[in-house]
Amino acid sequence: MIDSIVVNINEFSKYIIPFLLVGIPFYGLVFKKIKVYESFVEGAKDGFTIAVRIIPYLVAILVAIGMFRASGALDLILNFLSPILTMIGFPPENLPLALMRPLSGSGSLGLLTDLINQHGANSLIAKIGATMFGSTETTFYVLAVYFGSVGIRKTRHALAAGLIADAVGIISAVFICQLLYSQQITSSETIIGDDIVNIQELDPTIFVNLKYSSKDNFLKQDIYGNIDKCYLRREPAEMLSIASKTLKKYHPELRLLVYDGLRTRSVQQKLWDALDTIHETERTQFVADPKKGSIHNYGAAVDLILAYEDGSQLDMGTGYDHFSELAFPINEDSLLAIGRLDKNQVKNRRILRKVMTEAGFHTIMAEWWHFNAFSYHDTKNRYKIVEK
Repeated sequence: MIDSIVVNINEFSKYIIPFLLVGIPFYGLVFKKIKVYESFVEGAKDGFTIAVRIIPYLVAILVAIGMFRASGALDLILNFLSPILTMIGFPPENLPLALMRPLSGSGSLGLLTDLINQHGANSLIAKIGATMFGSTETTFYVLAVYFGSVGIRKTRHALAAGLIADAVGIISAVFICQLLYSQQITSSETIIGDDIVNIQELDPTIFVNLKYSSKDNFLKQDIYGNIDKCYLRREPAEMLSIASKTLKKYHPELRLLVYDGLRTRSVQQKLWDALDTIHETERTQFVADPKKGSIHNYGAAVDLILAYEDGSQLDMGTGYDHFSELAFPINEDSLLAIGRLDKNQVKNRRILRKVMTEAGFHTIMAEWWHFNAFSYHDTKNRYKIVEK
């Protein structure tokens, strides 16, 4: 029943605008005896006059927005506020949109589009961004252009009221979307009972961008859904915090950016099933068999990269989940010698390995991004697999 109603409404909506374009002039001409064409031309003349008056204010606000973005002020604000925002549950990725929205509709739409492309339309970050975009207004733009076009120079309380309304819309968007859509990788009971921690609660300066919560992975599928927090067992999480502090000591401009941490066996099964076109004997080249489990399933492995303070990632020679010898740390010297990796890419990998191994993590032969807190045998003796 509901599906048929939706289909009918969608079909009807196609004809609304054509109907209005034809119906309104027809009504005015036939029933109101209005000279439609002459009225249209007169209105166009008035519109042109208003557009000329608006242009100076429009240019001024657009130049100001361009200077704000190009100056790097937005990045400085983001870097300063990111740790605080993470602690209060405000995704730092949404901050540029929140700051840009009162200034520019087109600028904020571009940022929202970037969020959707990067994190996926169904991600929590994209949903918060879309809700934020729809529940706020381009306050400064409205005041500069529309107030200016009609000669209002004393805005009185309009600016304060507009910005308060925007702040309420932004905070409400985050709160309501977190309430409705936020998920955890596992249950609260498991997190408490198995001493599992959110890594950003230990160190808010660690960035998190879960690749399986978007389509930016080798499967091109969103496996995790609206999960945006990364969890590890407490000891591996504390080791990661040590690695983060070591990195900032050697390279203050760099941060750890985590791609994946604890992955429950039920999620591991989803990854395994997503590759059902590949025979099981070959599938283990890409994903660990959930029957056996990987160290990720115990919460003692982490995938990560180095990033600058603005979140941009360093060049490591390959992307995440790259299944060729280019991703093998063991082959780096020979790949460098034949020119398939360059010195900067190898240097970046070595920086990551240095801070991680100094914190106690172990590397593996085939993935520069993967680090284990303990061996598989030691992990099994310490922990049990997190099922769901």
